[in-house]
Amino acid sequence: MVRVFSVALSLLVAAYAAAAPMAPMHRRQTGDLDCNLARLKIVFDVAATQKLVSQINSTDLATASAVAVAQAGLQSVNSAIQDILAAVFAGQTAPADSRDQVSQGLNTANSALNLIKDPSLNATVTEAQKRLLTAGADGDKVVAECK
Repeated sequence: MVRVFSVALSLLVAAYAAAAPMAPMHRRQTGDLDCNLARLKIVFDVAATQKLVSQINSTDLATASAVAVAQAGLQSVNSAIQDILAAVFAGQTAPADSRDQVSQGLNTANSALNLIKDPSLNATVTEAQKRLLTAGADGDKVVAECK
């Protein structure tokens, strides 16, 4: 959670730094308010999803395996977001591979959550899936807004 918060804080700093005189950066990299809000939203939605997934406790091996895969997918998303943030701060184009990694990580987590069939976990799994879908929509907004 601390790692996600630091990424979110870094994105916020990046939004303010864009207004300061610096080396010229492409608009896509610094983004406008809508772009940076979309970036923050995906970070917070991924963090909320990670928190929910961590609450899924089961002694069932299949459920535990699905949770581990979902967590790995979300970690991959966080790693890709950090790569994109590093590129933004360096004045470079965000790596297309990192954008693809965000999408793939979200899809991996969603597929894993779909495998959890324990009725006692339905509420938590459903809420995690909702947050995951919101994160995906926010990712789409980043692509649309950060041009």
